[in-house]
Amino acid sequence: MAENLRVPYTIGGLPAHPLIIHAVVVLIPLSALGAVAVAIRAGWNRPYAPLVAAGAVVSAITATMAELAGDALLDTINVSPAYVALLDEHGRFGVYTMYASWVFAVVAVATAVLGRRGSGAASRALGWMSAVVGLVAVILVVITGHLGSTSVWGTVG
Repeated sequence: MAENLRVPYTIGGLPAHPLIIHAVVVLIPLSALGAVAVAIRAGWNRPYAPLVAAGAVVSAITATMAELAGDALLDTINVSPAYVALLDEHGRFGVYTMYASWVFAVVAVATAVLGRRGSGAASRALGWMSAVVGLVAVILVVITGHLGSTSVWGTVG
């Protein structure tokens, strides 16, 4: 398979951005769902919060990779003037998603660490904070994904 020399971040010759975003679209909602479950069932904190934290950290890493790959892809393609504003908005929400995913990762890790030390009120509060931040990240993924897919498949009018 020929390598795509115009796009600096590729996987098997294909631009990495559309491939990496699939990990983001799956991992952030899955991790957020886990955070909600751990927040609802206090007894699940100790066994499952580390799994949620790991998912959130991997989500943040893939969101960062998607952001970097998206910037690289945008630098190599010719964008129709009708789509410039839409792609700018997609990029802006991509940055918001990346930041939210890192906040989610930090809070999820703190929840897992605190849950290992005991299951007090602080641990429960942090668990709920993790769930809320995770849901915010999911909302941002949906908005960002919608803007990105519209820029590729939709129409601007």
